Amino acid sequence: MKEKAIPLVYVTTVSSLFIYLNLFTIYGYLLYRDLIDEMISGKFQVIVFMVIVLCLNYILFIKGKRFLNYNFKKDFKGGLMIAIYMLLTATSLIWVINLNRAKIFEQQRREPLKEHTPRRPSLEGKIREWFKNH
Repeated sequence: MKEKAIPLVYVTTVSSLFIYLNLFTIYGYLLYRDLIDEMISGKFQVIVFMVIVLCLNYILFIKGKRFLNYNFKKDFKGGLMIAIYMLLTATSLIWVINLNRAKIFEQQRREPLKEHTPRRPSLEGKIREWFKNH
């Protein structure tokens, strides 16, 4: 496949995804070490942060095709380096996720919830009760 046939949208999306995963891994590790407070907590914030990374990546590297000026060679060594980078990104992300998961479970074990919110009746329960009464 010719390099000119690959749309810049795909280059932007894939490279931005890997940049985001690397930044998210660093963020998760800093959270684990309690060096920063939690800033990204919801789906909306994650999506906004991903869009910011995508826009910055596009503006700084993709728009002017600056990434083509780095003389990347299309050979086995380059492909192997990309595969190792992808493997290291996935491995480090999973490692940091497991560290944070263990930390959360340990905090929940040490400090269980003392107050329980009352269960709200389910819609199914209301329908069954209505049929039973009518």
